[in-house]
Amino acid sequence: MKIEDYYLIGDLRTTALVSNKGSIDWLCLPYFDSPSVFGTLLDGTAGCFSLEVDGYEVVSDYMEASAVVQLTATKGGERFSLSDYMVPENATQAINQYLVRKIKAISGQPTVHFSFRPRPNYSLGDVTVRHNDELRLEVEIGTGLLILHLPVGAVAVAAGDHFDISVQLEAKGSKELILEFVPAGHASLLRNDLEATTNDFWHKWVSRGRYFEFCKQKLIRSAITLKLLQFYPTGAIVAAPTTSLPEEIGGVRNWDYRYVWIRDATYTLYAFYVLGYYEEAERFFSFIRKITEQCLANDFSVSVMYTIWGEVVPKEQELHHLAGFENSKPVRIGNTAAEQFQLDVYGALIDAIYVTTKNINFTAAEQLERKQLVMQLVRKIDDVWQNPDSGIWEARIEPQHYTYSKVMAWVGANRATRLQNELSIDGADLVLCKHLEFTIQEWIQKNCFQTSTGNYSQHPGVVASDATNFLFVLLQFLDKHDPLTAQIINKTMDELNFDEVFVYRYLADDGLPGKEGAFLVCSWWLISAFAILEDVEKAQSLFRKFESYLHPSGLISEEINPVSGQYLGNYPQAFSHLGYIMTAHYIHKYQARIKH
Repeated sequence: MKIEDYYLIGDLRTTALVSNKGSIDWLCLPYFDSPSVFGTLLDGTAGCFSLEVDGYEVVSDYMEASAVVQLTATKGGERFSLSDYMVPENATQAINQYLVRKIKAISGQPTVHFSFRPRPNYSLGDVTVRHNDELRLEVEIGTGLLILHLPVGAVAVAAGDHFDISVQLEAKGSKELILEFVPAGHASLLRNDLEATTNDFWHKWVSRGRYFEFCKQKLIRSAITLKLLQFYPTGAIVAAPTTSLPEEIGGVRNWDYRYVWIRDATYTLYAFYVLGYYEEAERFFSFIRKITEQCLANDFSVSVMYTIWGEVVPKEQELHHLAGFENSKPVRIGNTAAEQFQLDVYGALIDAIYVTTKNINFTAAEQLERKQLVMQLVRKIDDVWQNPDSGIWEARIEPQHYTYSKVMAWVGANRATRLQNELSIDGADLVLCKHLEFTIQEWIQKNCFQTSTGNYSQHPGVVASDATNFLFVLLQFLDKHDPLTAQIINKTMDELNFDEVFVYRYLADDGLPGKEGAFLVCSWWLISAFAILEDVEKAQSLFRKFESYLHPSGLISEEINPVSGQYLGNYPQAFSHLGYIMTAHYIHKYQARIKH
């Protein structure tokens, strides 16, 4: 299987990846960052819940405006469908969770075969599947019980390390296999009409959004994907629901992305606002605000990333017993990058406060609270901006004075200055913000701009540039009317571009062996930059061309092999979907301006 052959389903607590052949190859329970129950995605022996499709012609796709995947299998005069989905729940407490596999006879009376092979805890240790009831298989996992409820007439037979399950369908009949996770102390309670509940949830949710007609269906899929990646109990949004999908097949650049990156905050909030999903934006901002408040007790030091509960990310470990996706080792859980100093997070937090302040109303008490948070962050930037850091790309080498990190420090001071009226920032506070903004900008121009190339370098001391250069006009660090801005964008594109639409993050040595694919969000940054420069025709052309490389499912990975078109990296990637939404927004916005 290729990465792009998978579909995402979820219940707002965790997600599963279902292959286009009907195999559930990745599921962590009960939460995104819990150990896997099905891990075939990373090792063929690590568990799955598969459908027997040998000899069948199989087609899979999402149902429209829903997170339900529907597979159709045809062989001779027999044809059946399989609908896979999880039941979404807007609840903050521990609940029973359901993954449903509904089969329906379209023609004939097919017998449908499944293989149930759970391997809890990343397939570490032995597993016992109990078959105490004719229509019920049970497995203990972590702090709960996993129950597979079988339909009447189903036959389950133990076959070594798994159960073979066969279900006979009557003509036009349908049956459901329901996988239920029951937290410790909760009674198992099977509910009725789960399919109607699920479809109704997604159709109502999609109907609340605002979409641009020129890319409506892909925008809807991106919005649903972001919703699936949001952990409802806290509002957190994970970068991706997977770990260790490789940036190079057979390579070592394999990381755990099941955590919340602080730098994504502004992009996430803005994307939700663009699409009209204010509740999701406010829930996410509430998560960010709580983290910021917690940092008050820790010298206001903000980590790069947090767990979905707002806690410290676990230490990085390597799971040597797993072969990795297409033998790409090691498989990692936890993330050492959480221990790095990354300067840009402080500017990202102020920018997030700026975006929410401009988009929602707030009380006088909230105004004071926001002012205090902003000024504490500004003072932290004042204390640390001259220190080298590990940068947005989390390089595992000696820290450097990355240009993008300094620009984000400037963003923090700039946005604080621009909030002077809304938050009553005045006096010495306003003097500090303006002084910091000017000082950082002057330092960047003196140390990071290469007169020999007419471009910004990745950091002082090197000539090579970085794809974050495209962001400088989006962040309003560069003036879109200044001819130098277009020069910088074009020079960076010339250096990092492949086949017009693919963009590498950088070409400099980052201390790791091997190489990586083109980084998809960087392409969105490039296209957005052209839109903002009001070269909308070029932006549209690149947008359409790049869309042609995306999988029909609408899901987007972290990276892509620009030669083969194969997806790489963790999947689906929130950052990539955010980039798609924002690029569509900028094209729509500047196209409208030109027309008027």
